[in-house]
Amino acid sequence: MPVPSIESVNGTSASNIGDLLQEGDFQKGIKITAFVFLMLLSVLGNALLIAVVYKNANQRMRTPSNYFIFNMACADVLLTAYTVPVSSVSTAYSHQWLITGVAGELLCRLSQFIGQMSVLVSTGSLLMTALDRFFLVFYPLKRIITLRIARFLIGLIWIFAIVFTVPLFKMTTLVEFKPDFHICTFNFGIISYVIIYLLFCYPVLVLLPIIAIILIYVAIGFKLKHTIAPGNQLPASNQHRREQMNRKILTMLVTVVAVLIVCRFPFILGIMACFSGLEAFCSWNFLFLGWFLVCFNSGINPWIYFIFNEQFRQGAKLLLQKLLPRCFKVTNEVEMLELTGRQIKTHTSQTHESSHAWSSRYSLGNK
Repeated sequence: MPVPSIESVNGTSASNIGDLLQEGDFQKGIKITAFVFLMLLSVLGNALLIAVVYKNANQRMRTPSNYFIFNMACADVLLTAYTVPVSSVSTAYSHQWLITGVAGELLCRLSQFIGQMSVLVSTGSLLMTALDRFFLVFYPLKRIITLRIARFLIGLIWIFAIVFTVPLFKMTTLVEFKPDFHICTFNFGIISYVIIYLLFCYPVLVLLPIIAIILIYVAIGFKLKHTIAPGNQLPASNQHRREQMNRKILTMLVTVVAVLIVCRFPFILGIMACFSGLEAFCSWNFLFLGWFLVCFNSGINPWIYFIFNEQFRQGAKLLLQKLLPRCFKVTNEVEMLELTGRQIKTHTSQTHESSHAWSSRYSLGNK
């Protein structure tokens, strides 16, 4: 993560640099430990999520929404696999950029490029997931976003993210803060362009999709809440099951968006504060927390899907049983699917019986 202030930005002094150079070993150790934990959390979770969808572990993972989730997991792995080790090494050496010359300049610019590109890809994938759920709820008899269209949209997301983050190659550079001490930061020779990019373009293109996602899920929630019950049909009917599934998926995706907002907002606020003169939110510790939360968002996303989605959990269990049979109870796929079928039948039977009993009590009570 580049340091946003070296000499001054709209009146902001260089005290931030002095503060980070005086960090003690204990403080550095805590930050590096947090980064290592985040690295393991993200790589393991996202790699397992990618494998579940790619291998189609339980034969039900090939859906447009899951393709977008797969795409987001790829972006999250890229973010943590490259930028988290760079941030850890930078923290250990008081944010000194160890590699200089052409190679150091390239790696410095690449680190900022990959970080912001991954954030945009992740946000775009969430927006497409929200649109897919919107169409499924409002137009249940039509398949508007097919697998082919989903693959096309994923390509557009990556192209857009790359095109938008290319200017960061020009805006990021190595600066010699003191003899033989280089820091990867923004290019203050073109500070006016940096301010325009960070204050207007970046927040708009990150915040607008989040606002759109919120509005889409509000519309979906309103639609599900005001859906007329299917008359005298039993709760186990296809319509009831579809509505129940949509509500579960909506809860999962709303949780993902809520975590996204909490994790992204501090960093956006810190960057905007540093380039608009608000020193209260331009401290190094606040910026570090904001960037760590951005990376943490990439690490926690897959575990949210495993917690809320039965298909992802079953797929992960099947894969882990193949890879680590000694650590997990050995159950082949046929037995697992049969067990799942028996559980569904049992649950349906219990639901039918409870519904029938409730209907009987209701009818007797009205006599």
